[in-house]
Amino acid sequence: MFGFVSSSKVKREFDLNNYTTKDEVLQAIDNLKHEPSARDANTHLAIDELILNGFSELNGARKVSDGHPRIGILLTGSQSSVPNKTVLAAARAHEADIKMVVVGVGTKVHRNELEAIASDPICQHLVVLDNVTEIDGLSYVIRHRIFQGFHLFLRDSDFLIDVILAS
Repeated sequence: MFGFVSSSKVKREFDLNNYTTKDEVLQAIDNLKHEPSARDANTHLAIDELILNGFSELNGARKVSDGHPRIGILLTGSQSSVPNKTVLAAARAHEADIKMVVVGVGTKVHRNELEAIASDPICQHLVVLDNVTEIDGLSYVIRHRIFQGFHLFLRDSDFLIDVILAS
């Protein structure tokens, strides 16, 4: 599942079961239209959407029983509009065995909130960048640090990383 928070509402852009090839997924990502964010970042709603629908097998998620982990990636450039709800939503994600990887960009992020969202150990699941130009450097971090320990499960890890970094 791929989506992003735009303005004050959560919009799920597409589910992975809509596509059968890597090229189709990458094309769908290329077709996404980024809308400037409003003041409200309802991050808690995005996390709840991920929990409720993003990892639904009906929407293309692989079965946990087959050894496929649930990894959610949050890319944000600001503090959420309702931090206490965001922390509670993150706790629900952790209880649902979703590994949350958090990428904070810029000076408007709140480090304590990002740490509450990121899975343990924080040093492997949280990256804070100064600005968007540093996103290109995430490829190394994602391949060698964040997904450390998941490599046995991510048989298509190059595909996953290509998808993450293509947006």
